[in-house]
Amino acid sequence: MFVRVSRVLLALILAGWWATAMAETPDDVSVQETPLANLNQPIGNLSIDADAPESTIQFALGPTIEPSGGRLVLNLRPAPRNRSALLVMVNNSRAVRIEPADQPILAEIDLPSSTLQSGTNLVTIVLEDQDQGYWSLDGSESRLRVEYQNAAGLASLGSAEAAMMADFPRLDRIHIEDQPDEIMLESILAQGVALRMNRTPEFVANAADADISIGFELDADLTGPEIRFDSQGPHQILIAGRQRRDLETVARVFASRSIRSGSQVFRVADALNAGVIGRESTQSIPYSSALGSFANAQLPFGEGRGAQASVIVTEPDGEARLAALSIMSRTALAHQTAWIYAWYGTNSFDAPADRHTVFIGTGALTDRAFVRGAPAEFRTALRAAAAQTGQRNSLRLSSAAYADDLLPAASGVATAFTDPENPTRWIAGFTSPRPSGFLRASQMLSRSDHWSALNGRAAFWDEGGVTAYDYSVDDDISLAQRYGLPELTPREIAFVLFMLAGLFLLRAIWRRRRIHDKSTGWR
Repeated sequence: MFVRVSRVLLALILAGWWATAMAETPDDVSVQETPLANLNQPIGNLSIDADAPESTIQFALGPTIEPSGGRLVLNLRPAPRNRSALLVMVNNSRAVRIEPADQPILAEIDLPSSTLQSGTNLVTIVLEDQDQGYWSLDGSESRLRVEYQNAAGLASLGSAEAAMMADFPRLDRIHIEDQPDEIMLESILAQGVALRMNRTPEFVANAADADISIGFELDADLTGPEIRFDSQGPHQILIAGRQRRDLETVARVFASRSIRSGSQVFRVADALNAGVIGRESTQSIPYSSALGSFANAQLPFGEGRGAQASVIVTEPDGEARLAALSIMSRTALAHQTAWIYAWYGTNSFDAPADRHTVFIGTGALTDRAFVRGAPAEFRTALRAAAAQTGQRNSLRLSSAAYADDLLPAASGVATAFTDPENPTRWIAGFTSPRPSGFLRASQMLSRSDHWSALNGRAAFWDEGGVTAYDYSVDDDISLAQRYGLPELTPREIAFVLFMLAGLFLLRAIWRRRRIHDKSTGWR
């Protein structure tokens, strides 16, 4: 009897505890966890030693959430004779002491809601004894978890920018309204978004699918160009002006100046006192390869915020334009500046002849200004991409633009080279033999480590990685590769020989018939 009563009491106690725990944990609490290497201010490998006894980890919480707690997990590796402890402080709160150790450890630190704050948060790691300690931290194996509740929506331009720059919650989907034949406006805005987020977002075609949407508005009653916040319409941020030229001005302001100080309206005059986004120029530094130099922003494309560059987007409308937005966003991140003064268009005939040129889109394969100067490595990479998608080889390069759209594979080809007719002018290109797969291929390149792996005179990329081609450093290559000729498989060679044999046979039959006809009097 006593045992039965004890079981009932224990069950009641557990039920009460569970109900209390459920009441204290709201249903709308969200949890987000990310490696420190994936923060907007990424942490790779940190060394805490006598030369650098103090290190900081920075992360940002968005203005729309209320943090309820979190946890910081640090993957630490001490030196063999380490004798110093580590002190970890979050926003100057009470320090957590990590005792000296002689083997790798995982330090888990709870983050109460009282230690977290909206906006920038700092984690400070200090070596307690600077003379007898050495620790290293692996950012890819260390994690930060934040629990939060959604407290409010976006209320101003400043909150929208803060949300884009936040690590928690991590905004990822951005929509920019499609304006026919206005790839210049959309490209510049995309670069401005990427510089704020410090990563390439996923650009989506529908405003309803986006975390933040940017639209355009022409209003003849405005006093001047402005950036406007709209909490009621489909677009939270509006690029507004009286005419198209006003929209260009506002787009350049958005991509080069912070709108954090703006409430509902940010005018061009407000940019005079606003913070700068990105750098004013890039530096030309020699690199091991042309394509690697472009990927690492060491070619003169970005000088003067793109003043010496032209961007040719061969598919400027619809979902195809999203590929160009992704690649230009990643390019802006590499150069740390938006190309606000570049020339944007859809074909090379209208582009300034003396500017460095970037081609983006599958239509580049039919542009003679691009194809005629492309190195042999580009043709090899293009054939690799065509083979990956199941497309057959062809003697004509332009025919690779008409691949089978039903094939699911996504791959792309990139190249960078000097113009044969003007050695001081650089040309770069990003394209694919399969139009329907180029959007996914461009996202794959722009949102992964593939970009950093670009190298050689040309490169082919797919889900498996990046393959670089550079015949100037590879002596073991065939004549077909060096001169961009198609490489035929044994089966294809056998088929060609069979066709030739058939043609010779038909010619012999025709000649025999002709001789017979003449012998019988037929002419």
